[in-house]
Amino acid sequence: MRKLKEKVASRNNLLRKLANSKWGTDPNTLKTTAVALCFSTAEYCAPVWARSCHASAVDAELNQACRTITGNLKPTPLPAVYRMASIAPPAIRRDTLTRQERDKQLSGSRHPLYGHQQPPQRLNSRKSFATTNGLDGSNPAQHRLEQWEIWDRSTFHPTVPPPSESLPNGTSFKRNEWVALNRARAKVGRTQDNLHKWGLVPQPTCPCGEPIQTMDHILRECTLGPHCTDQDLLDANQSASQWCQWWHEKI
Repeated sequence: MRKLKEKVASRNNLLRKLANSKWGTDPNTLKTTAVALCFSTAEYCAPVWARSCHASAVDAELNQACRTITGNLKPTPLPAVYRMASIAPPAIRRDTLTRQERDKQLSGSRHPLYGHQQPPQRLNSRKSFATTNGLDGSNPAQHRLEQWEIWDRSTFHPTVPPPSESLPNGTSFKRNEWVALNRARAKVGRTQDNLHKWGLVPQPTCPCGEPIQTMDHILRECTLGPHCTDQDLLDANQSASQWCQWWHEKI
């Protein structure tokens, strides 16, 4: 797992080059690149090792790939990052691949394990591939989405889009505006309140005079720039675009 994690990390470096804050490419290209370079590497032969207790070691790099797509900061809750990157959590993707391979084993006469009889299990800690279930007639994309919705029962702010493998609104924004949009959606950005919590500034005061500068404050109340509603953020409309243009260098 250590070598696999290092391999994915090297591909993340390439992904970050495409996501430069000044001229970064569009989110669709970043997502396609992340799936092709990072996730494909991390999921190679996943049905063999996905049930290992060490399988999650590579997830940290896959999480970073999703953050690169969206521009979210590290304190952003991972369920929100997955939603905005429109990529299912790594464990769900590995489980789906395993179920696909199980279906091939059960139905494909050319599969090396076709007709294999599982011996009695001696150790409860061992989770054999032969003990997994197939997709039960559903397609892989449908299974990923169903399991994703079961896994993510969180009640995030309504500006965070629901689980989907299609990128949310706003992909036409410039890179720095897309980043600001997603940070506003997740309510985690470089506001004075957060910077104060992280020990980077002495006071959480907003330059407009408000004692605490939170994301909600700069979205709805701050007199320094335009205002924006939750629905504007979800729709990524003109109001959201103007807000992102104003605040993208600050949050």
